[in-house]
Amino acid sequence: MGAMTVIRTLIYSNHVLLRESLQAVLSTELDVWSVGGDDGEALTAAHKLRPDVIVVDLDGPGRQEMRTVRRLVGDLPECAVVVLTGRHTPHALRQALAAGARGFASRGQPPAELMDLIRRVGGGERMIHPGTALAALAAMHNPLSVRERDTLRLAARGVPSAAIAAELFLSEGTIRNYLSSALRKLNCRNRLEAARLAEEAGWI
Repeated sequence: MGAMTVIRTLIYSNHVLLRESLQAVLSTELDVWSVGGDDGEALTAAHKLRPDVIVVDLDGPGRQEMRTVRRLVGDLPECAVVVLTGRHTPHALRQALAAGARGFASRGQPPAELMDLIRRVGGGERMIHPGTALAALAAMHNPLSVRERDTLRLAARGVPSAAIAAELFLSEGTIRNYLSSALRKLNCRNRLEAARLAEEAGWI
């Protein structure tokens, strides 16, 4: 049997403990570097090292959301980008895939699973954390009506009921009814919580 291909991996995270821990664990089988700082520093390191896979932690201090992913994919299309996050929502997954990520990993995954995901992404596959994939499938059923979605979308921007009513050409009482119905369906205590849940599920 031939020798296993060594995957050159760059970890980008502003969470020092996570970055150093991942580097120590993954270095047992992968060729690993790590970098912190802003996305410019990540790009500089990636251009210098030319890794096969770049793991981008979205949840560390000063996180850059998907901007860093888009910049890395645009500048280094030959490198496969893996997003590492604790937000296992369909919305986060869609954002990552739209930005060009080829892998979606969980901060809570066992090291062996993350190692396998990196290897497979480095080999050309697209890999998604199983829990996130299941959540995305579950979210395919949107319990909200079109009007409830429209109302929550505006509520998510902080628009008051009277202004929502004016924009949708409905009475303020009707808007309150739509919001109450949405809260019941989503089992939320207030409109902002419901709007956040609906956004994360990809329903609005």
